[in-house]
Amino acid sequence: MITTGKTTAKYKLNEKLRYIRDVLPFIEKHLAEELTPESIAGRHFVSTSQLYRDFYACTGHSVKEYIRKRRISNACEKIKSSDLSLAIIAEESGLQTQQAFHKLFKSIVGMTPLEYRQSDTYYYFYPFDISSVSLAVKVGTETIPECATTRFYDSCLIGIEDKAVASLVEITGRVFGRNGKQIGNQFCYEVMAEQANNNTSIGKTDFYATCVVNYNEPEINEAWNYLYNTWLSTSMFEESESAYFEEYIFPNRKEGNALSPCKLKLYLPVKKRKQEQHITITTVPEMTFLIARESGYNAERKASEKVMAYLQEYHPLLIRNAQRFYVCVSDDVCGCGIECGSGFKLSNNNDLKITHIPAGRYAVLPDDRLGDICMGAAKMELWLANNAIPHENTPVFAVYETLNGKYDNEHIRMKIYKRLKNDKNG
Repeated sequence: MITTGKTTAKYKLNEKLRYIRDVLPFIEKHLAEELTPESIAGRHFVSTSQLYRDFYACTGHSVKEYIRKRRISNACEKIKSSDLSLAIIAEESGLQTQQAFHKLFKSIVGMTPLEYRQSDTYYYFYPFDISSVSLAVKVGTETIPECATTRFYDSCLIGIEDKAVASLVEITGRVFGRNGKQIGNQFCYEVMAEQANNNTSIGKTDFYATCVVNYNEPEINEAWNYLYNTWLSTSMFEESESAYFEEYIFPNRKEGNALSPCKLKLYLPVKKRKQEQHITITTVPEMTFLIARESGYNAERKASEKVMAYLQEYHPLLIRNAQRFYVCVSDDVCGCGIECGSGFKLSNNNDLKITHIPAGRYAVLPDDRLGDICMGAAKMELWLANNAIPHENTPVFAVYETLNGKYDNEHIRMKIYKRLKNDKNG
């Protein structure tokens, strides 16, 4: 049930977490001063432990980690766009010594401040936007008990989870589920029921980001989209290699009664991110894509299906050999395409266009989370504005590149591009 793409969060921030709306600008205002979780908690009349929990749930960052990254991000802007000495920048970063500044800078950015000033790489940690929060997310160790797995197959994907859970003869413990491997035209959903009286094994323990939603299809899909595309993209975590799960929560059931679930708990396996995102300014060669554009609901899917339908009929080999794909969203119009080469000829088809991306200098933001392109575009535009980088008045676009001909998340790389002005001085 994990999907990628643009999503509109429909949940309201939990009332008890709303004070985080005031915490974030307070942190921003006092970054150059001494700032501790204890002083922030006291200022907002909560305990330090509650602040830690709630800040984590909203932002995906610990309070200390967030403060450190925002300070270094501000320092990065000054290093690139001002003539201030590194000593003054260190002093204005809220750190007590220049040595502490250099140590923290290198641990976050991966290079010294001087190396950063001389490079074409840019680091920017964005102030958190509380308006994008739709669910409180808990991060921590969770144990999945030993379970008996039942694989349920059906030719229809819609509602397969309900049918799979209903097929269980008896439910006496916890119940989990996840998508299984499709066989032919048969979709698969795996239901895992906790084994009764299982006192010999505690199951598998791993690190997860979790949240709980009402049990209905739209809310579940929205929650997965938010967790995977929005929360993960802005948190200090990345997806780990472990499998995701969904846990079915039943209302006050009696022993042996198979009632309909009332809620679903989502388990996304995560680990602390090894590397921070860097925007690189680099020269990019010309790229050519065959593109369709659509607007409205499911625009991205409709545009991509239009391109694939045309190629299946006229150029099936291009699909087989394709490695790079194009996505651009601008003014509610989504363009999707496939790299076709500069010599590609298009037959009479008014719905498709050949688009040449000119060679030149581009700002490039790699995104290993394959998140929402609109979010990536917003990050890029904010970074350009804050760093006063001269750029062309053309939309941000994304290119997805497959590795080894495989199309799972592990073998796809996404980069977001923004064309810059050729004259470095604007």
